Amino acid sequence: MRKHYGQVVKTCIKIAFASALLLIISGVLSYAIKGKVIAILEIIAGIIAFCAVIFIRNKRNESVNNFLEIMAKSSNSISANIMDSFPIPIVVVHIDGSICWYNGKFSELFFNKDLFDTKLENSISDIKWGEILKSASHYEKRIRIEDKRYLLIANTIRNRNISISEDEDKVSVYIYLIDRTVEYELKRKYVNEKTDVAIINIDNYDDVLQRVNDNEQQQILAQIRKCINEWVDESNALLKVTDRDRFYMFFEHRYLAQYVSKKFDILYKVRKVGEDMKLPVSISIGIGVGGSLSENDMYARNALDMALGRGGDQVSIKDDTQYKFYGSKARDYEKSTRVKTRAIAVALKDFIKNSDKVIFMGHSGADYDCFGAAVGLQRAVRTLGKKPYIVYDNNSPAIKKMYDDLRAMSEYRGMFISNDDAVENVTSDTLIVVLDTHRPSMLPCPKLIEKASKVVLIDHHRRSTDFINPCSLIYHEPYASSTCEMATELLEYMNLGSSLTTVEAECLYTGILMDTKNFIVKTGVRTFEAASYLRRLGLNTADVKKLFNVNKEDYDHRADIVKTSKIIVSQIAVAKCYTKYPNIRVIASQAADEMLNIGDIRASIVVYAQDGGVGISARSLGDINVQLIMEYLGGGGHSTVAGAQVKDKNVDMVIEDVEKAVFDYVANNES
Repeated sequence: MRKHYGQVVKTCIKIAFASALLLIISGVLSYAIKGKVIAILEIIAGIIAFCAVIFIRNKRNESVNNFLEIMAKSSNSISANIMDSFPIPIVVVHIDGSICWYNGKFSELFFNKDLFDTKLENSISDIKWGEILKSASHYEKRIRIEDKRYLLIANTIRNRNISISEDEDKVSVYIYLIDRTVEYELKRKYVNEKTDVAIINIDNYDDVLQRVNDNEQQQILAQIRKCINEWVDESNALLKVTDRDRFYMFFEHRYLAQYVSKKFDILYKVRKVGEDMKLPVSISIGIGVGGSLSENDMYARNALDMALGRGGDQVSIKDDTQYKFYGSKARDYEKSTRVKTRAIAVALKDFIKNSDKVIFMGHSGADYDCFGAAVGLQRAVRTLGKKPYIVYDNNSPAIKKMYDDLRAMSEYRGMFISNDDAVENVTSDTLIVVLDTHRPSMLPCPKLIEKASKVVLIDHHRRSTDFINPCSLIYHEPYASSTCEMATELLEYMNLGSSLTTVEAECLYTGILMDTKNFIVKTGVRTFEAASYLRRLGLNTADVKKLFNVNKEDYDHRADIVKTSKIIVSQIAVAKCYTKYPNIRVIASQAADEMLNIGDIRASIVVYAQDGGVGISARSLGDINVQLIMEYLGGGGHSTVAGAQVKDKNVDMVIEDVEKAVFDYVANNES
C-alpha cells in the first residue's frame, strides 16, 4: 500500500489493468505480424502484469481491513461493530482529505452513498480541509448539512501501532458530528424574540414648523406620524411618543432584517412628505440591538446621536461593538435658530476665563478652515486676558503663506508652537480647543488631548465612529459650511468680534471661502451672514484672493491630473497622479475642485501618490455624498468634501478600491 492507498492505489490498479490488457492484445497482434517469439513474450508479460494487479488489489483490501482492526483496538478495545453502531456520525479521514472509514450514522446523512476514498470537502462544503490540518490536534466548527446543524469536532491522531511501510501515511483525522439543531433553533428563537429599541427623531422640527402656519403644521405632522405608524405596524411594534419630535419604538429583532432589506424606506417616505410641501423634512433613527433592554436603550441613544452628528436623514444601528449606517441621501439643511450657538458661546467664554492658557489644535495637514478658525478665536482669548497658542503642523504646505504672513507680525510671535512644546505647556488649568476635526487619529498631537483635563471641540464634519472622548464642551454642527463660519458666530455672540483685526477677519473669511468653494457648495443664509459680519470688520477680499494664487508649475500639475479623469459610473469621475509633487495634497484637492467644472461630472475623486502611501481627495456638487464613499476606504469628511489616506498600497491598487467603493455606493444609494 502506498502513501495514500485510497485514490492513488485505485488509480494505479486501473492503470495496471489497462497495461496488462494492452500487452495481451499486443501479443495477439504480434503473433500475426512480428512472429511467435515476440508475441509469446508480450503475452507472458501481460499475464504477469495481470497477476500482479490481482495481488496488489488483495493486499490493498487486506491493508484496509488491518487498518480498521487496529483502529478498533486503539479505541479503548471498542469493537468495530460498536464503532459502527455509535449514535453519532463518525468518519476517519486521511491526511490528504480522503475518507477511509465511516459509520452507519455518517452514511445516513448522505443517503447511504458510497463515500469511501472520496474527499470529505465534497460531502461537507462548510469545511476547509486546510483549516483542519492547521489546527494541529483539535478543531471545532459549526456546520450545516441539509436542514440540520452540527458541531464538527476533529482530532488529528498519529497511528503509532499500525504496521505499515515507512512511506505510508501514519496520520488520520477522526471527525465526530454532534447534532446541535435543537440548540440552534432555540438560540435563533431567543435572538429573534429579543427586544430591539429604536428612537425616531424628526430632524429640524422647530425650523420646519417656523416656515408654515398652524394649519400646515398640523397637516405635515399628521403626514409624518402616519408614515411612522405604518412603518411600525410592519413589525407589530410598540410605539410611544416621548416628545413632540421624538418617538420610542420596541420591536422583536426578527423584523430588523426585513427593515434592512427594504433599506429603511421610511426615510424616503418622510422625505417625500417634505418634498411635496417644499420643506426640508426628514427623520433620523437610532436602533440598539444585541444587549439587554436597558443596554439596547443606551445603544439606541448613542446611535441616534451618531445619526444626527452625521447630518440626519439616516438610520444608525449599534450593538456592543460597532455602528452600521443606512440612508443619508438628503442634503444638510442649516438651522435658522441660533439658541445653541449662543449657549455654546457663553460656555466657551467661561472656559477661557477659568483657564491659565488656551491651546488651539486643528487636524493634521492643516488647511485654511482649521487654521483660520484658530487665528480668529485666539483674539477672544487675548481680549479675555489669557495667553493663546496655536499648534503648528510642519506638514501643512496649504497654509504656509498665511502662516508666514502672521509669523512676520510682532503681535503673533511666540503664538505658534510645536507638538512637543504644546505638551510641555499643558497644566491642569489649560484649555485645549480642537478645531475642524473630531477624530483622534486626525490630530497632529494626540498626546495633548490625553494630558489635558479640559477639551473643547468645534467641528462641522459629519460624525464618524472615531470620536474624541471625553470633551468638556462639544460644538458639532454638520449643517455649517465651515469651522470658520462657526467660529465667527461664536465671536459675535461672545461680543468679542469687534476686537478682530483685519488680518484675523481675512483668515476667517478665507476658511469659509475654501470650504464653500467660493460660496457655491454647502452655502446657507448663515454663511453669507458670517461673511457679511467679517466684511464689516474691514477684511479686504482682494487680499484673500491672493492666498489662493498658485505658481505656474503647480497649475500645470493640476491640469495634468484633470486630464487623467475618467467617468466610471453615475457621473462620478476618478483621476490619478503617480508623481509625488512637493505640494501634492493642495494640487490634488484643487484638481478635484476643477473637475467639478466639467459638465458631465457630479462628483470627483483624485488618487495621488504621497510620502507614506496614497492620498485620496473627493469633491461633490451636493447630490452625491462623497463622505460615504470615503468611509468605505477608511476615510471621512463631509458630504461634499472628503478624503482618505491609505498605507501599504500603490496608486493603481487604491484606484481599484475606489472604483469598488463607488459601485457599492451607487448600488446602495442611487435608486
